[in-house]
Amino acid sequence: MRIQIYIGVLILIQKSASEAVSLPSPANVSIQCDSYGVEVRWEYPDLSRDVQFLVEVKDESSERNSKITQNLHLNISSMLFKPAYNRYSVNVMAVRGEEKSEPTESDTFSYNEYATANIKCYLEFPEVELSPKDGKLHVQFINPLKLYRNSPALQGHDGDYLEYFIETEEEMNEDPETCKMTQNTCEMSVMFSDHRGEYCINLTGNIGQRFFNLRSSCFTGDIRSYPPVTVYVYPVLGVVLTLLFITTVIMLLAKKFNSEMKRKVPSMFPHLTDFNKTPSHLLKTLIVEPDHVEKHLQLEPAEDTEVHTTQNPLSSDKDEGSSNSEDDGSYGPNDLVEDEQSDLSDFYDCPHAPRQRQEMSPGDTVDGYGPKLLLEV
Repeated sequence: MRIQIYIGVLILIQKSASEAVSLPSPANVSIQCDSYGVEVRWEYPDLSRDVQFLVEVKDESSERNSKITQNLHLNISSMLFKPAYNRYSVNVMAVRGEEKSEPTESDTFSYNEYATANIKCYLEFPEVELSPKDGKLHVQFINPLKLYRNSPALQGHDGDYLEYFIETEEEMNEDPETCKMTQNTCEMSVMFSDHRGEYCINLTGNIGQRFFNLRSSCFTGDIRSYPPVTVYVYPVLGVVLTLLFITTVIMLLAKKFNSEMKRKVPSMFPHLTDFNKTPSHLLKTLIVEPDHVEKHLQLEPAEDTEVHTTQNPLSSDKDEGSSNSEDDGSYGPNDLVEDEQSDLSDFYDCPHAPRQRQEMSPGDTVDGYGPKLLLEV
């Protein structure tokens, strides 16, 4: 019986002792910060109880801002003050009713590059656009002062401006480029000494004491400058238009000159084309009168028998045959034909043509028109 009493007492003592134990503290409190803000995260072993968490932000001067949440994370961007210069730390406690756990503190963090903090919060360069321009690599990106204007990192940035540097494989640009709040985009061009097919750059910069993470970007292609097509098109077009203009002017001048010539020629030569007005006494028909020629030409035999017999010797056999045959004349028709076929063929190519001789004695004419033609038979 006593043993049972002792066991009951021990159970009551253990129960009262467990109720007196405080809430466990959150664990693994971490900070995540970027261009858009700061978020704190933590872990808690038992969420079955009705537990809330108190998040408290404090800076170097121990100024504090706090919020309560049931989640295991909280965006504390609006709880920061003077983020361009301050450094911060966060305490997270579990709360249940009036009961609180021991606070768990995070590492210190800051947007200020020169602050002594465990975590440095850097801004991110916007996306960079690379393109060839005039034989150089053209770099262009959105102005971060416009893009991150609602970020706690840029609170109190009035009067600040962006300074950025571009580093290539060949050199580092020692003189920073600037981009003011009034500009929507920041841009510049980078020169390369030779063609390599791929061009890479590294961008770094800062807005006051707030720095940007390194941004690397590459362009693949040819950035060399080539003369545009218009360099060749415009001169050719100009030459063609000039030739067309000159041709048109020449055609107009030729047309004008032709019309003037047509107008002036009749006055210069009034009778040049006046064919219908020629005087009638100048138009006489040419009449050809034929010469008077005797219609019947009479041929008389030559009187000189000696010449006749000398130039036309006839065979003795023929003379004897002919004298005994007919009395119509000294020669008969048959004898003449035979004589032409026999004797005359020895002297001429055309034995059938009778030979003629012209006697050129003065005063001998045929009916007053010319010399006598004597037929040699």
